[in-house]
Amino acid sequence: MLINELPDDCLLAIFDYIHILEDLINCFEVCEKWRNLIVGRTKRVKYVSVAWHCSSDSVFNRVNRPFDVTCLSKLFPNLRIFDFTNSFYLLSKVPIEDITKLIRDSESLKGIIWDKNLEFKIPQNSNLEMLSTGFINPNINSIYETVKQLNLCNFTLREFKEVAHCFPNLERLNIKSSEDTTDFSDGQVLENLKIVELADSNDTSCSFDFMDSCPALQSAYIEVNFVRFTCFYAKKHVNLQDLVLEFRVPNKWKDLSICISKYPNLKHLAIRNAYLRDEDIKQLILILPKLALLDVRATRGVTQEAADHVQDYCKQNGRSIKFYFKADDKQIESDWPQILNRLDKVCRGFDFMEHCFFRDFDFLPHLLDPIDD
Repeated sequence: MLINELPDDCLLAIFDYIHILEDLINCFEVCEKWRNLIVGRTKRVKYVSVAWHCSSDSVFNRVNRPFDVTCLSKLFPNLRIFDFTNSFYLLSKVPIEDITKLIRDSESLKGIIWDKNLEFKIPQNSNLEMLSTGFINPNINSIYETVKQLNLCNFTLREFKEVAHCFPNLERLNIKSSEDTTDFSDGQVLENLKIVELADSNDTSCSFDFMDSCPALQSAYIEVNFVRFTCFYAKKHVNLQDLVLEFRVPNKWKDLSICISKYPNLKHLAIRNAYLRDEDIKQLILILPKLALLDVRATRGVTQEAADHVQDYCKQNGRSIKFYFKADDKQIESDWPQILNRLDKVCRGFDFMEHCFFRDFDFLPHLLDPIDD
């Protein structure tokens, strides 16, 4: 019996085991019968990824031959995120006009990961909400109201300041190259930004100044090089609940308590690769009355004395604080099982604690898909 003579249910079962983009395209192009049948498989696909997942909603992005990229909007009618990275053919052979058409014609497409600099214009009539790329031309003058997430690996805060007005509804921002010092006192107020992740490689960090321009900010992940900060200490940020501070070079932080006091409603705090004292821990739990999690496993100088003090303090004051200071602490895996999550580039759910808090900065997800199902 020829494969094309197999009953439809057998073909459908075979299609369910196909997880490579090129294989699905080949099947789609065989004949009208296969084209109609394979939709039962491809309509479940939400992610075209460079990571291998044997799940019905993901397809591995591997294509080594010419094909019509624009057909993907028909092949995957429910596609949400397309990862173009590490795809030699798609990045080097496909005309930019076809990529633009794919974005424009895919009604369900919400995000793209593009590891090159973004040198093409995003269609303004697209539904694109999430964008991960290297660089955005600072001379853009369009307003992208639909874009809610930006992940920029070759961009600075100074450059972002020039284009911030183009993204009025931004909710998450990740910038991995902040090699400048920028004054944000006269900059764009990002009223909707809820999550910010910044890597400062300059001697002076301006990340805290930037956070002051984000009144709705709930979660922040700041990677800093040294310990000199520019910030208005007297200005309180009452909405911030989650904060991770990661140092590239181990440093003592003399102004720790003063800086943290800017965020009186913090619930979850992590400090990594710093020199801390037991006395610092004692001060932190006093100035943060809502603190529920303190993670200093990747620091030096904290001893069992601090852990005993936290435990005694909680008993005396009716508080509950999860405190982790040992590098090999296994209790945290039980309390927060998401710490064992895979380091996926795309995570499902717009949840900082679930997908970002316990990761190193370099392994933060590119995109957080706010899908509910």
